[in-house]
Amino acid sequence: MPEQQKVFIAGGTTTPFDYPLNLQIEEMTANCIRQLYKDTNYEFHLRDVRDHGMVVYSHFSVHFSHQLTAYWILHDHLGLVGVPHFRIDNGGNTGGSALYAAYALVRAGLADVVPVIGYELMASVSQSKGSELIAIASDTRYEAMLGANYTNYYAGLARVFMEDHKLTEEDFAKVAAKNKNNAMATGEKTQHFRQVGRKMTIDDIMNSRLIAYPLKKLDCCFMSEGAAVILVCNEKFANRYAPDHTVEIVGAGLSSCTIRAGDRYNFPGWTQRYGEGYPGLGEFGACRRSAEIAFDMAGIPWKDSYKHIDVAEVHDAFSTSEVQIYNALGWCQSMTPKEFLRNNMPMMEGKIPTNPGGGLIGYGHPVGATGLMSAIECYYQLAGFIPREHKSTENEVVDAEIGLVNSHAGTGTSISNFVFRRV
Repeated sequence: MPEQQKVFIAGGTTTPFDYPLNLQIEEMTANCIRQLYKDTNYEFHLRDVRDHGMVVYSHFSVHFSHQLTAYWILHDHLGLVGVPHFRIDNGGNTGGSALYAAYALVRAGLADVVPVIGYELMASVSQSKGSELIAIASDTRYEAMLGANYTNYYAGLARVFMEDHKLTEEDFAKVAAKNKNNAMATGEKTQHFRQVGRKMTIDDIMNSRLIAYPLKKLDCCFMSEGAAVILVCNEKFANRYAPDHTVEIVGAGLSSCTIRAGDRYNFPGWTQRYGEGYPGLGEFGACRRSAEIAFDMAGIPWKDSYKHIDVAEVHDAFSTSEVQIYNALGWCQSMTPKEFLRNNMPMMEGKIPTNPGGGLIGYGHPVGATGLMSAIECYYQLAGFIPREHKSTENEVVDAEIGLVNSHAGTGTSISNFVFRRV
């Protein structure tokens, strides 16, 4: 059996995220690979993948691409005949799950070099049709038939969490404004910069159209197109590709919860682990469990883990879910979620700047690329690449050493967490 290997990130890049982006998936991927060559001083080449690796593709929905196994086309385009490849599809956690698969392959010694390639083309249908297609990732027998979509689902979960923790609409609007303003500093790759092009206030968020209480239009992420590629490898290749800017994955957790949120009451898998009443509708049990696993691997206690982390990129398809994730990550054990937020803990000036890259609300959400984008933004922070990539230091977390990356699917149905460490 191969020996377990340490796992590293040696590079990563995204296309711009926009709607529409007006690029084919072959163009998007080729552009990202070209940038990887530059990031590694041309030490990385696809021949290394042919000789030593595999490729993991991250793509959520064939309904948008109108092409089954579209990643086969990409694989051919990259000239990777003979190289093992497979696709991950795990809802909004597709990118995070694909990164987890690459981590597992390298960790197990089954591959030395694994590019993870994520993409989504969502402008091939109208936005209303796109919302319908995404909604069929809920249980079509019991939920989608009621006419619900994910904004409605998350609004219901947020309402419970909001009442349990005495939060207000303005608290959530503060998160949305934070992420949109961080995206302005990230620059032209982000959808908010490209489509809106200005900073936002809490009032801007509050005055946007109500979608489903407490969510307003600007509390929600964009529908997007784009691609991302992240290079996962073992220590030998990390030292070759990125001797001066290597980041190690020191913790990785992946967990699941029920597809139907209403089934989470008194579910044995949770009550046996955490006691009666958890997670209910307001908590993300899969986030807590995957975080506990990742933190344990990294030697970080789950309770108040924010004290050990310098920067975080978390899944914020809705401003409300970001606040719920704070709680599931263990960040609010010595203070309430309300206190955590109102004390500016996740702001750029706070103890744990969260989504300095803009998150989904600011950067965009082309589902197959999204979790990879979050990982890449965290990698940039730890590798010291923010001034180069963002052309700004406004959202740089100076001297960051430990980062947290979170990816999230369904109504918390699949959630991954990773701990990155600067080497």
